[in-house]
Amino acid sequence: MRRSPLLVVLAAWAVPGLGHLLLGRRAKAAWFGALILGTFGVGLLLGEGASVSSARYPWHMCGQIGAGLAALLADGLLGSRPQAGTIDRLELGLVFTAVAGILNFVAMVDAYELARGDRPGEEPAG
Repeated sequence: MRRSPLLVVLAAWAVPGLGHLLLGRRAKAAWFGALILGTFGVGLLLGEGASVSSARYPWHMCGQIGAGLAALLADGLLGSRPQAGTIDRLELGLVFTAVAGILNFVAMVDAYELARGDRPGEEPAG
């Protein structure tokens, strides 16, 4: 059964790797999910939760939002925490969480192309 590219992209945004899982690409789904959520988690740890505050760091949230529901949940649950003890750890946390979101944008494009069959020599997944 063929999947709607829009559904695949929305799923890939919401939970990193889910779009590929819907397309039957289990290995890619596992790799993307582990890489993106792992990078986001490391950023949370380094920033001690303060690295996901959309109120304090709106420009970083533009990248972080790409990590999907994890970014929204983290902002809601941890965004109001006091700033981390050292600015170096906080900045590194900001970088890691933003990079995770940007990586998920790349994974979303890949899932979209797979769903549409835009790659030469490949049939649409599903």
